[in-house]
Amino acid sequence: MRDFFCIFVASNYVHMLTMNKSIRYGAVLLLLFVMPFAAFSEEAVMHRVLFHSGRVVVGEIVLRNEDVVIVKDSYGAKFQFPMSDVVEITEVIDQEASEKHEEEVVSRKVSNVKRTSLGLRVVGGVASMGGGSIGGVIGADARLGANNLAGKHIFLGGQVGYRLLLMGAGERKPSIIPISAALELPLTEGTHVPMVGANIGYGIGTGGVLGGVNAGLSLAYRYHFSRTGAFHVGVGAEVQQFARYSHQVEVEPGQAFTDEGGRTAVMGVITLGVLF
Repeated sequence: MRDFFCIFVASNYVHMLTMNKSIRYGAVLLLLFVMPFAAFSEEAVMHRVLFHSGRVVVGEIVLRNEDVVIVKDSYGAKFQFPMSDVVEITEVIDQEASEKHEEEVVSRKVSNVKRTSLGLRVVGGVASMGGGSIGGVIGADARLGANNLAGKHIFLGGQVGYRLLLMGAGERKPSIIPISAALELPLTEGTHVPMVGANIGYGIGTGGVLGGVNAGLSLAYRYHFSRTGAFHVGVGAEVQQFARYSHQVEVEPGQAFTDEGGRTAVMGVITLGVLF
């Protein structure tokens, strides 16, 4: 377009040389009016950005990489968005025709976004039952729930797991099956996301141990390798109540009795996992 106007200006300049003086002055004024518009006549390519939340932004793509996209709107304002929130970016060819079908396209694309995720984690750490009883804990979790709520990396669902408490050699090694509701919230948005989480539920005791309330808090880091997939590493604290926990209490050498009372286990854990 710009080259066309340059050729147009040059050809008309040559033609002006053959005109009389008054017409020549008028042609010069006309060209001076047209040339600024010719210099800026090239329009920027517009794109439509569709987000997981259903939001659509139309503008010029200023920058786009694996982490962010920067869009400049028709007023010149620039906005930055994380690529992990983007469903697709398409070029706007026919603005008027495209707007007629925008609602249908948004509905179809957003409905195809996977929002239910399955997470698998392994757990290891230390545990204390009070009274100087300290040992280890190992286990695993599986969680299923809604992911990317409100277009953010928010997880809300349920989880079931297994914990084996590796206490002293002279004590019973209790195990529990915790079933709980879980919530994780992002502290930022993007590919690399710090998360805070909480869960609360009931831990079923096995092997003669009667369980009770199970709860936990966590701080984690996620690396999102796809729109819904992520690697997970975190630390956390868990509390497990035992309504009945049988263990031997030694009162003096050679004499002991069985304590059937309740106890509470406090665990500090490290978690590693993946979210699909």
